[in-house]
Order: sequence, then structure tokens, then C-alpha cells
Amino acid sequence: MFARFNKRILRCQIHNAYRSSSSSSVSPYTSTHVFRDKRMAMIGRDMDRKFVGPMNPLEFLDEFLPISDTERKKQGTWQWWKDVVELKDVGNREGVTQEEHMYRPLIKALAKYGPKLNLVITSQDPDNVNWAHQPGLIKPDISAYTKKSGINRNDITRTEFWMELKWTETDDGFDDREGKPLEKDTDSREINFRLTLEHNSLLTRNHARLIRWDRGGAVVTRKFCYYQEAHLIDFVWRYDRATREARGHDPSFTEVTSKRRAKKVRDVLGMGEKDRVWEVRVADDQGKTEVFTGGKMEFRGVASPSGRCTRGFYVLDSHDQIRYFKETWRILSNNLEPEGKVYKRLKDAGVTHILDVIISGDVKGDWQVTQTHKHTTTANKNAKLRSHQHYFIVFAQVATPIKKFRDSFQLVQGIAHAIEAHRDAYEKAGVLHRDVSVGNILFTDDGEGFLIDWEFGKSVYSKDPRTVERMGTWQFMSARLLFNPPGTVEHVLGDDLESFYHVLCWLVLMHGRHGLSTERVGYEIARIYDDWTTVQADDENPRAGGMKLGNFSCYFMKNQAQLAPGPLADLVYDLEKAFNLRYNRSKLDYDPEAYPQLKAYPQLKAMLDEVNQQDLQKVETSVWILERFNKALEEKEKLEEQTCDPERSPKFPQLDPEKNRKRKRTQSELKDESSE
Repeated sequence: MFARFNKRILRCQIHNAYRSSSSSSVSPYTSTHVFRDKRMAMIGRDMDRKFVGPMNPLEFLDEFLPISDTERKKQGTWQWWKDVVELKDVGNREGVTQEEHMYRPLIKALAKYGPKLNLVITSQDPDNVNWAHQPGLIKPDISAYTKKSGINRNDITRTEFWMELKWTETDDGFDDREGKPLEKDTDSREINFRLTLEHNSLLTRNHARLIRWDRGGAVVTRKFCYYQEAHLIDFVWRYDRATREARGHDPSFTEVTSKRRAKKVRDVLGMGEKDRVWEVRVADDQGKTEVFTGGKMEFRGVASPSGRCTRGFYVLDSHDQIRYFKETWRILSNNLEPEGKVYKRLKDAGVTHILDVIISGDVKGDWQVTQTHKHTTTANKNAKLRSHQHYFIVFAQVATPIKKFRDSFQLVQGIAHAIEAHRDAYEKAGVLHRDVSVGNILFTDDGEGFLIDWEFGKSVYSKDPRTVERMGTWQFMSARLLFNPPGTVEHVLGDDLESFYHVLCWLVLMHGRHGLSTERVGYEIARIYDDWTTVQADDENPRAGGMKLGNFSCYFMKNQAQLAPGPLADLVYDLEKAFNLRYNRSKLDYDPEAYPQLKAYPQLKAMLDEVNQQDLQKVETSVWILERFNKALEEKEKLEEQTCDPERSPKFPQLDPEKNRKRKRTQSELKDESSE
């Protein structure tokens, strides 16, 4: 699995207008039709305005799957019109009434153009990869593998490309009409967003699109009739002859062929007997290169078809020492430094509890910078695109994600150390982290905690304008940042400190000791941390934070979470009370006329205002928060006695996004809802 995440994706969509889209007997997580899944809707919003096109199909193929003049001459001998006509039978022969009837005829029609490829029906064979808390989500209709691999079932780690079949034209989430936005309305977009997770190709009875994905977004061709134009068979023919790199395999990774070496790596890293072992070369900007071997995944970032795709692995260096390897697609921006340079600045300033960098650098070669942004058209004038650069960074310390804490002492100390790192970076180096999350706090066997992932770190002295998109991990952003449209409020120190609180609560609910059932935990996690809404139907920026605001107001952790008594619960309750003041200050703070009698006692009012301001400052700097964490750590024995709950495995419900999308809600309505 080590190299597969670097793969670019070429996709084909085909659509059909001969069947109603109102089928209702479809179970979730199949590719038969869209199920209104909260996660799909959220990922859909993440992909909003990141599709570009429509591109001419032939130009698309020449750009992304180019062929030599010799191969082009071979194409000139095709009697392609015969084969293309045969494709008409795939969706139009007698007896075809649903997309499943098209699978085998389609595979048969395309087989001669991909002799090195094996097309396999995988629509009823879910991969066991866990995607956004839900295994079994990824089930493409047809998956392509190399015949050499011998694979004949769904395995997304070995897939070359996928093919997804849809029956109606309404399942096409794109609009080719001139002057119209490429992406259609919300319902159609959600269909395409589900396809981003499940296909490289999408077919129906009459039409097709080719789509090429990278971490910046996706390039979409115009719609074409695949039995009147040869673009579909041309795609399969070119892909069959393409080099591994042209197909999207990262040349930085090569599979270890020595059985002896592979066995040693598996044994040292605790990998499975059949897990593939990879060798990867990392080069810095000074010309230095180091080689690492491994592939045991330790961290997978937030599920999204675009963005950084951050992953962490355990690897061995040339001396067989275990190291922590991070792979990401960093954002190319004048306002963001490569993470390795940020680490150097932090180390030079004496920041504690950060990892030591062995080597870091941009990955060299073709396709290591996203290409989507280069292919915008007039239909994409509102495209919301970023350029991404493939990036490696290797750390000396072998650390474990904080979500794997053994007991409450390990949890509290790990987060406390991360807050200390955050404080030092802010005060000594003038850097604000801006992405505090569960995935960015690690701990080592000796108990030291680390704050990682500094690529969003920004100088507190910077005068650069606010970003048009929120920075950070959605689930752990402050209620303030989520509740306001991006770019309208500054990301400040207090927002990061609130994120530490959300990390603590998320981990306590997920893995701590309390009285909530696993079903209730799954519901609350989805409700509080995964929640989003749109204020207007055409609002491209989802908002949230209302649930977090409501939880502060009603003291959810104290009154409903049923935490096991002890220093951890006391810490959570005190933090909850303090952060509540960020949003629910005394009435005096908003309406000095609320208590007319205070006019006669201006000194009393001034004193109350001062107390109110002092309480607020508790959560706007790290001083009081660290003092409170350290006070909890003084009760080490009690914290160590409170181990994590190994039996807890929360089930995540399908929260219906229709509740969030059915009617347009105003800001005042959202505020009223949050205070209920």
C-alpha cells in the first residue's frame, strides 16, 4: 500500500437517460446509486469548484496519456468504427434494464484493447479499507489490474483504474453548455463526489466522460457518445501501453525484491507476512539523498479526494534504525514554507517537544506537482484551486499517534507537551501552528509528547491577507472559525488553544472511560465534530460550530458525557467552563444597560468587567491552560489507573444531510439553534 497513494487517476464517466433515478431500494455503500451519506456530502463540499473543463477528449488523452508517432501510426490501421459500434450493444441490447447488465459485455468489448489488463467486476466486493470511520465503502463496479498481478477481486491498493456505471443522464454532475458553470446543482454534484471515491471510469448506455484526478482537483472532458467516438477504447489502449510512471505510479518507490531483506523489514516493523515492502529515496534541496525501506502505515489523514493526503509510516534507514516517514502534498503558496524549513526555524529558536528532522525535500520528477490548475476554462472562472507539490520528510523519533494512548496520564501528558511546543513556537519563534488535531500529536515510549505537522504554521508578524479557505482540520477547528465564513475572521492563538480542548474531548469520548454507549458515542462524534451546514443554497463554504457552541452552553461534557470520576474529568470540566466564556460571556459584556442599577455603582461595574476579562484571558493564552494540565498531572497514579477502554469501538451513524440542506437558514437562526 506504500506507493499507491501517489497514483494519479484517469477516469471515464458514462451516462444514460433511459431510466428514472428515483429507485429507493438501494442499500448504502453500493455504487448502484447515491445514498445520502453525511460523509459523502462533506467530501462533496470539499471538492466544490475543484473540477475544471470541459476538455476535448483527444486533447485530454494526448496530454495525460501521450503516445509516440509509431504508436499513432498503429492507430491508423484500426477498424475502430466496428468495435465502437459493438459497444452500442453494451447498454442497448434487448434485456438490458439496469447498469449491472452492462458489466460483462463492456469487459468483453474492451478486452482486446487492453491485453495486459484484467477487468474485474467488483461492485459486490467491498474493499476492507476504512474510509471516514466506515469500512466497506469503496466498491467500484469494474476494477482494472495488470494481468501480471493475478488479482481477481477488489483491492484498491493494486487498482490501475476503476470504471463506474450509471444509468441516467441525471447522474452526470457536469454541464457542457457554454456560459454555464461546469458543475451542476448540489444533488448532481453529490453523485460525482461519491464517484470520486469509487471509480476511474464511469459508463452508462450512451455517454462518457474522461476524468483525470490529482491532489489539486480533477480535469473533466466533454461528454461524448462512446459508441460513435473512439475515445473510450483509445483510453484503454493507451493505458495498456503506458509506462508505470505515466499511469501514475511514483518512481520514488520501488518494491523490494529480495525476500531476505523484505522479511527482515517486516519482522522489525511488525508488518504482515504478505505486506509489500518498499524502498523510497528522499532528496533534499542541497543534493543529499537517503534511502529508507518499509511500508507500515501508522497514520492516515482526513479522507478527501483532494488536498494534502498526509500519511505516516514506519521505515528503516540505511543502518536499520526505525524512523518516522511522512508523505504529503504540500500547498504551493508564497505564504507557506516547506515544513522542513519551519522545523529548522523552530529548532533554532529552542522550541521544545518537536521532532528532529533527518531529511526533507520536494519529490523530483514529472507529475510531482499537481496539474489541474493548468487546464481551467471560461466555465471554471470561479474555480477554487490550489497547486500541490509532493513532499517527503523523515523524523528521527519513532512516535505513536495520541489516539493510541494507554492511560489517562499518557493522554494528558502528551497533550500538555504539545501545548508547551505550541507556546514555545508562538513566543520564541513567532509561529502559530493553525492545524491542531488528533493526528498532529504524537508520543514516544518514554512518554514525551510532540506537536507535528507545522506546514500551516504562519508567522505572527505576517501582514499577509487572510486566506480564502480555512486552515486546519475540520473536526478540531474552533467554533469561532467554523461559524464564520472563511476570510472574515483572523485565525488567532485562542483558536488553536480551543482546538487542543476539542482534541482532548474527542479522544476521551472515543477511547476514554465514561457511561455513554458505543452507539451514542458515534452519534455525538458525528454531531459535534463532523457537523456542517450551508446558510444559503448557493453557499460554497460550509459552516459549522453551532453544535460546539451548544455544547459549551449546556456543559455537555459535565452534564451528559458521564465521564469516570477523577483528575481527567475534572480537567475536562474546568476547560469546558473556561472555553464557554469565549462565546457565552456575562450579559454585561454585551449590554451595559442590562442592569440600570449599576449606573449608580460604576466601580462595581468596572470590577465585574475586569473579572469577566480575566476569565476570558484564561483561554486566550496558554498560561492558565498549561497550569491546569500540570495540576492534573500531579495526580499521576490516579491517571495511570484510568486506562483507555479497549472494548470501545464507536459506530458512526448516517446523519442525514437533508436536515442541514432542506431550508435556507439565517445567521440568527443558526445562533438560536446553537443556544438551545
